[in-house]
Amino acid sequence: MSIWFTEELHPYYRKGIRVKKVLVDEQTQFQHLQIVEAEFFGKTVILDGIIQLTERDNMGYHEMIVHVPMLAVGAPKRVLIVGGGDGGTLQQVLRYESVREVFVCELDQRVVELSREHLAASFGDPWADPRVKLIVRDAFDYLAENPAQFDVIISDTTDPIGMAERLFSGEFYELVAQSLAPGGAASTQCEQPFFDTDLIKQIYESVKTLVKNPAYYYANIPTYPGGGIGFMYVSDVPWENGLNTSYPPGGNKYLNPEIHKAAFALPEFFRRELQG
Repeated sequence: MSIWFTEELHPYYRKGIRVKKVLVDEQTQFQHLQIVEAEFFGKTVILDGIIQLTERDNMGYHEMIVHVPMLAVGAPKRVLIVGGGDGGTLQQVLRYESVREVFVCELDQRVVELSREHLAASFGDPWADPRVKLIVRDAFDYLAENPAQFDVIISDTTDPIGMAERLFSGEFYELVAQSLAPGGAASTQCEQPFFDTDLIKQIYESVKTLVKNPAYYYANIPTYPGGGIGFMYVSDVPWENGLNTSYPPGGNKYLNPEIHKAAFALPEFFRRELQG
């Protein structure tokens, strides 16, 4: 079997990967979930027709969304992951020996179940770690019930479509900021500078009213639109603090000190839009 899967997140832009085998094709309670075996990229998770991760290039996303806030905090103990049902973000968080508890607030339990079955070669089974608690519910209510509780919050979400639109709102960022413990930091999936400039600017303006040191940064991921994805750093603690913190055990495949610094260097057109 050899077919092309074509993604169209934007009406003016498409990208495709060649699929060797369809492993999962299921309509869950919340979304259309597919896991396929792709040429070059390996196992690939697709939600509602949009690629979420591949075995080949997920390290850029997972390492950058996790380690930037974790390193800035230094020795985080309580971590919340919003979304992240595939387990990739969780795997990276658990590398930190300081972590005592990780709460994963995932709406769709089938993402967790099928990822455990099909992505073990990439992520192992981080869900079996006794520090992990899976919470199957809406993140909005959970955040509202847990003010000032978490040293790090990581919002590992899908794109702002349907129910996920709320996770890109000012209200959501207010809840994230309120749920951080003093000295804590958050990172969120925050779309792509070329395609989503207005949305990112809107989020950045909102975050500036909530914390002292917001910042936008970026990673290269070939299977995401435009070849990359951005993140919003949300904290009173400067992200630069993380440059002086040792990496956790386990070794990185994407992040190094040069990448860490360069990720915050923005293209001029985008820097002007974001920072004036």
